[in-house]
Amino acid sequence: MNSVTQVVFQAFLLAFAFGTQMYAPVVNTRLTGVGFYKLGTAIVLSSLVFALGVSYSMSPGLNQLQWICYGALIVLNAVTFVFHQDHKNLLMWIIYGIQIVLFLTLTFLTYGQNPLWINFFLSSMALLGISNFAMILGHYYLVVPKLSEEPLIYCLFIFWIVIFLKMASSLSVLSSIGAGYLEENTVLGDGYMYNWLFISMRWLWGYAAPFILSFFTFRLCKLRSIQSATGVLYIVEFFVIVGELISVYIMTKHGLPI
Repeated sequence: MNSVTQVVFQAFLLAFAFGTQMYAPVVNTRLTGVGFYKLGTAIVLSSLVFALGVSYSMSPGLNQLQWICYGALIVLNAVTFVFHQDHKNLLMWIIYGIQIVLFLTLTFLTYGQNPLWINFFLSSMALLGISNFAMILGHYYLVVPKLSEEPLIYCLFIFWIVIFLKMASSLSVLSSIGAGYLEENTVLGDGYMYNWLFISMRWLWGYAAPFILSFFTFRLCKLRSIQSATGVLYIVEFFVIVGELISVYIMTKHGLPI
């Protein structure tokens, strides 16, 4: 992998793991059973391991503090996967708090205290996390069919807040520092045609499509058609993933946080 591809996959995998971890308290484990928490933890663990592999292959690679953060996160997630019960006791809450602090520390270490990159990464993490969390929660209704639809609707409200804030931020960037990238005959970025292509795909696939589809999910939840809602959430997550990968590419190569 070249350096741009490595940075893109490192950011995506780390954001995917962080986001899935962050939203764990959205639904009470007493309602879903510990199996749902373990499913989310398995996703976090696998994403962390892949992110560590990509980070290790990069130049200059990882420093000692990054190794410590990755190692502690992997160990703590493995511990909670084994010992977490249906009821989230005080120890599990303390471990969760430590995990969030470690993820934030790893974010600052990875992006060198660059405010532009840190803000971009955290917003991407928030959107990836809630779309993935909602999808696996919807899937888990097959395991716990009597689970109320309220937790899934709550996830959709969070999704709307996050995607609205990201769209507002993206519009602000495009109307200021990004305007020159869309001017005819521009020499910025990848050139006029490719700039329009990538930015259009980022907006249509990463914002418009999931935003519109989320309303179909909401209506299906209200009708208590959770399996159909989950099917739509799979498509929502696919578009969010594609959009964020394009966004991270644009940010990595051209410094535009859209």
